Amino acid sequence: MELPTSVAALLIAAFAVLPGVPGEKVYTVLVGWDWREDKWWRTLRLLAFSLVGLSLYSIIAPFVSAPLPTYISPRAIEALQPTQIGELAVAFLGHVLGAAISGGAAGYAVKLLARVTSRSAYFSAWDHFVNSCAKGHWVTVGLSNGQVYAGYVDKADVSVAASERDIILREPALYNEADGMYRTTPYQTMFRLGSTITSVAAVSDPRDDKRITSAGESLFREDKTSGSE
Repeated sequence: MELPTSVAALLIAAFAVLPGVPGEKVYTVLVGWDWREDKWWRTLRLLAFSLVGLSLYSIIAPFVSAPLPTYISPRAIEALQPTQIGELAVAFLGHVLGAAISGGAAGYAVKLLARVTSRSAYFSAWDHFVNSCAKGHWVTVGLSNGQVYAGYVDKADVSVAASERDIILREPALYNEADGMYRTTPYQTMFRLGSTITSVAAVSDPRDDKRITSAGESLFREDKTSGSE
């Protein structure tokens, strides 16, 4: 079955890019992605994960008697026979698995480097807040209409522009200005548009969170002796 040269070129391009998609997905699950990032950089990362995945599979394949990824050769693609499709599919799946592993390894490497250098593995302060600061904590959400809610973050959009950072709060409680308390509402979950949110804060848990100062303590004490004679 001879394939036209143009079709063969398209297939090779697909085989070069598509296997990197699972690797990119695993990577972004671990460290997120910068919504301001140029699309070309993301494409290059896809290609890098695909290339590493292809290398991993090509090294392992001979040891497990798996078919080699012959689809990377234009001549092999052009001379593809129907009986070879099964082997090609197995090799492609191995390629995809290798790319996913490389994406996971890259994500964990970024997180390890961030820990060693005492920096965040995420690309934005919001992503870091949602993934590292808000987990397991009550959060307070201030709205543009003046209302303030407290609840657990069930879902928050990350790696997006500020106006698109929508939040789903679990068991939301509304702040009552009359008595200065948060009062539970009958709602199980609440969806808030990112465009209506002005601030989000994670509430400290005294059992687990180590603080430099105590809540309510005056941070900058006035030195009453200064200036006295």
